[in-house]
Amino acid sequence: MTTSPKGFRMATDDHRRAISPRTPNMADMELRVIKTLAPKARGAKSLAAKFGAPLICVRHRLDRTGMRRLTTVELVVSETAIRRRPGPTVDIALRPKERELQARVKAAGGKWHPEQAVWSMRRSVAIALGLKKRIVSRVP
Repeated sequence: MTTSPKGFRMATDDHRRAISPRTPNMADMELRVIKTLAPKARGAKSLAAKFGAPLICVRHRLDRTGMRRLTTVELVVSETAIRRRPGPTVDIALRPKERELQARVKAAGGKWHPEQAVWSMRRSVAIALGLKKRIVSRVP
């Protein structure tokens, strides 16, 4: 046991660093969220001023005994744009006279393949356009 500058008794961990008795070990505690506050809400404004734009929310938690309340913050640490992989494509058979439907398929990103006389597009888009029954098997 050592004494802190403010007079608190502190335990030491392998004589390397002091562990404050007021700092809980979060891994050993079962915490229940009792309140979640937006950064602009009353009770979170001082933390919003401290952490700024990366602050997502402030949470008040109770330990298992209900005798200790902890205030935690959720921060944005990094932000990265993600690119979705393209979904599976299918071939759609349309009649030459169905110009309006062809225009809808083209507007939705469909591509015309004159060799096979089919349109190809993402399966999810074809289903959204109501063309599920017009999906044809691929010709290699």
